[in-house]
Amino acid sequence: MATAQKFFNEIEQELGVGMVPRLFKLLEDQPVLLGHIWGQFRMVVLQGSLPRIIKEMVGLVIATATHCDYIRVVHLHSLSIQGVDERTLKLFREGNYTATELSSATRAALRFADSSAETRAAYVTEAWPESRAQTAKALAETDLDEVETAELVLTVALFEQLCTIANLLVLDPSQP
Repeated sequence: MATAQKFFNEIEQELGVGMVPRLFKLLEDQPVLLGHIWGQFRMVVLQGSLPRIIKEMVGLVIATATHCDYIRVVHLHSLSIQGVDERTLKLFREGNYTATELSSATRAALRFADSSAETRAAYVTEAWPESRAQTAKALAETDLDEVETAELVLTVALFEQLCTIANLLVLDPSQP
């Protein structure tokens, strides 16, 4: 069985941000759960057809929608390390995902993420059918192929899960 330290070494190396995020460190005494959460993150965000940067930007949209400052801070830091320019990061900090420097495909993916967050919030309201239709339209407007579409949807779902965990644990964004 893999140890937490083995996963921590992988996380630090593969994320390339010089640290193991606290969300993972909290699972040190639960290496099976750590392996599961890390495996999901690794497969969805670090691998696949869609670029990691787009996936992390999607994570920022979801973090903003779910008021998850912890995930916002971690992924803003990661995007800065990956070379996203300061102007775009500033816009993201302000909740503006329409930076003209982003490709139309990236902007469409971010619109879908935003719409999907609104749809999830609408599940318990009468607005749900309309919201769901808008989200389906936003997904179609991404013009992604079937594999990329699945990756985008899985990225949204993963970040919703991570934000739920971080919010329920009340993780302090000043201690990423």
